[in-house]
Amino acid sequence: MSTTDNFDQAVTQMREANQRLLEGDPTHYSASWSHSDDVTIFGGFGSYEKGWNQVGPRLEWVASRYSGGHDTFELISTGMSGDLAYLIYLQNGEVRLDGQEEYSPLALRVTEIFRHEEGIWKLLHRHADPVAGKDRVHNNLSQIDR
Repeated sequence: MSTTDNFDQAVTQMREANQRLLEGDPTHYSASWSHSDDVTIFGGFGSYEKGWNQVGPRLEWVASRYSGGHDTFELISTGMSGDLAYLIYLQNGEVRLDGQEEYSPLALRVTEIFRHEEGIWKLLHRHADPVAGKDRVHNNLSQIDR
């Protein structure tokens, strides 16, 4: 199996594990992460952690916040060089937070970095934050005095 095929398989498994995370089970999602000291997360709940000793418990805490949901991934960009790869995507869906009966919208912009470790792609860094409204860019050059 090529490194690219191996990466595609890891991404598929990570997305399946993410569904279990939304149901409150962090086991498979945690297994898709590197357990090294340089692993980092900038989470959608505003947290940030470094090292598996901090990231692992954070993932368990995140899973405990969810009691159901579903999501989709809209890929924006991906790339690979040597033992590193990245994904940039939008994650959209609905989630039910623990203690709530209603589902809430989920809309995150996500950057993930993976590292090839002992023949397996592992998540090394995740940065996710809420999607904000996209402002229109205006060309103000015509207003500059020359």
